[in-house]
Amino acid sequence: MASTRPSSLVANALPDSDCALEHSSAIKGGMITAHYPYQMRIQPWAEGFFADLVSYCTDHPVLYIRPLEKEFSQQVDCLHEKVQAVAASQMQAAGEQEQAGMFVPGVPCLARYSEDRLFYRAIIEKVDDVQDAVHVLHVDYLSEDILPKRDICECPPELRLIPLSYACVRLAGVQPNATRPIAEVYGRLLELLAESSFYVRVIQCPDVEQGTNLPEMIYK
Repeated sequence: MASTRPSSLVANALPDSDCALEHSSAIKGGMITAHYPYQMRIQPWAEGFFADLVSYCTDHPVLYIRPLEKEFSQQVDCLHEKVQAVAASQMQAAGEQEQAGMFVPGVPCLARYSEDRLFYRAIIEKVDDVQDAVHVLHVDYLSEDILPKRDICECPPELRLIPLSYACVRLAGVQPNATRPIAEVYGRLLELLAESSFYVRVIQCPDVEQGTNLPEMIYK
């Protein structure tokens, strides 16, 4: 899958779903930024661009989006190829004893996705020794999975320093109307965004002096 892997993203984007952002220990504990410190850089473009919704926050208008521009698609594909090559090497070289030390919550790793059996960058959220399984969060797609321990390998520093495959932005201009509260307006907007790709324009980048820490975008 070139642009939508893992496929559970669509489910995570719906307002009534069990969104990973709402309960993930890796997200709440700041584990993603601790081990994958760089986010996709996104600048204001007068022409705007099309994007897909990766995930969202229900309590404030923050969206995680993936631009569909050629430049970003090439970056994602390049990362995917590097991850597969490193994972193949790691799985071939590492024995069971070597791998055992990495099964600790909060540890960055490369984890197979259960549907396509390819590897993606992840963080271990929980270890189930009884089932010999590991709960992971795929950090580039904000989707969770449960895998056997044999499907996990180390994520080396050079892969952890590559920016995440999405941009975190704040949705500008969402206002309540006379008949609907802001939460309902925002929920309906999320439903629309999850249905298909959408056109956005970044109108403001972070300004430390003004206290804004996320790019702001408008949806068209």
